[in-house]
Amino acid sequence: MNWLIKSIRALSPNCKEAIRLQSDALDHPLSPIRRIGLRIHLALCVWCSRYGKQIKFLRTAAQHCDHDHDPKQTLPAEARERIKRALETSKN
Repeated sequence: MNWLIKSIRALSPNCKEAIRLQSDALDHPLSPIRRIGLRIHLALCVWCSRYGKQIKFLRTAAQHCDHDHDPKQTLPAEARERIKRALETSKN
């Protein structure tokens, strides 16, 4: 039984590595060993599992955003002034 635990620990990345692997997995497939290790980690770590769900949601949301807006479009002067006032009061 002890050898099984050691084998699982050897496959499973730490949290920092698991976060990086989840981000990498969005862009390209992971190797089978990395994928298995990540799955083991996510089964045991609720925080990294939540992180993975969040980045998948953000990626999906970003893909559904309106990409036809004018990047040169600026905020109305009134909105800029409100933001400026809010920043000035937060400094104090």
